[in-house]
Amino acid sequence: MSTRQIVADENIPEVAAWFAPLGEVRTVPGRTLAAEQLGAAEILLVRSVTQVGRELLEGSRVRFVGTATIGTDHLDLEYLRERGIAWASAPGSNATSVVEYVLSSLCVLDGVLERLLNGGRVGIIGLGNVGSRLRRRLLQLGIDVIAYDPLLPGAPHLRPLDEVLSADVVCCHTPLTRTGPYPTLHLLDERRLRRLRPGAVLLNAGRGGAVDNRALLRVLEARTDLRVVLDVWEGEPDINRELLARVDIATPHIAGYSLDGKRAGTHNLVEACCAFLREPEPAPPPIAAPAPVLQLPVGLHGANWLRRAMLAVYDVREDDRRLRAALAEQGTPAFDRLRKFYPVRRELAVFTIDTWDELDDAARAGLSALGFSRAGR
Repeated sequence: MSTRQIVADENIPEVAAWFAPLGEVRTVPGRTLAAEQLGAAEILLVRSVTQVGRELLEGSRVRFVGTATIGTDHLDLEYLRERGIAWASAPGSNATSVVEYVLSSLCVLDGVLERLLNGGRVGIIGLGNVGSRLRRRLLQLGIDVIAYDPLLPGAPHLRPLDEVLSADVVCCHTPLTRTGPYPTLHLLDERRLRRLRPGAVLLNAGRGGAVDNRALLRVLEARTDLRVVLDVWEGEPDINRELLARVDIATPHIAGYSLDGKRAGTHNLVEACCAFLREPEPAPPPIAAPAPVLQLPVGLHGANWLRRAMLAVYDVREDDRRLRAALAEQGTPAFDRLRKFYPVRRELAVFTIDTWDELDDAARAGLSALGFSRAGR
């Protein structure tokens, strides 16, 4: 009996170790994956950089497609249904990682965290896995939140988009859709971008096309009061360098790239694939990175404890620095190279704090809301 063939994007974390019990795994660069590379593969595992549809799959033996991503805009779902090809994504797997990317960004932008903790407001566009978790975290920290999501009618905390755009910080966490009653392609066009309030922060860690990048550049050329954080870009990996020069924080689509989130995405695919094959799920490979202990100084108040704890775990400025330096030296290929060789980043929940009992009640409550816990538990 021949061994089942599996083709996988080489950048799916630990994919060979997770899927080896299910067949022979061959890894390939996802962005350049072509039909002739599929061979006799029955299982195809991709990320968002691979367009999966007729051009790639016609005539292949692929029976199952898994994407280690939340979004599915790179999958031609209608074609997969027509061909009877099963598919699965990894919704929610890296949502916590993206939330922590947002929190790190709020911590490093001068004065923003203080403004939010003293009556400021965050507007969230899209209340899926990421948006809903971000809303919950912010509310636990005592930060006011409003949101827009037309796919959740009737929810009391939802507001019209124009009202959400009036918030101090506007976070975009939508999928990319081009059809239907609420398409998100260029949802934030020039007219809407110009509605942002003076001194506002715009953050996009959803899909690059939800914000019209050319329009954003024009707005930033006219307004110096806005601050912008972009993890996703139109035209990736060939991003707009003029826009890059004007945004405050620029990163190469890595908001969801925590080790924990990436492993969860791979695990989701293993579960779905085993269900499709009607085979038992193999044991996960062991995790190599240790769970570290933090020591926070006592006597911190207000925004200081949150900023100190968050940046001790993940400082988004390092990703910004790496992207700008790598693009200047290596050009467009640097974008994917940074993603492929991204350093190990853990989520807050794996960290413990050994000075927990010495912190005041407010600090412990906030740290607990973020996922931290007392060392030794």
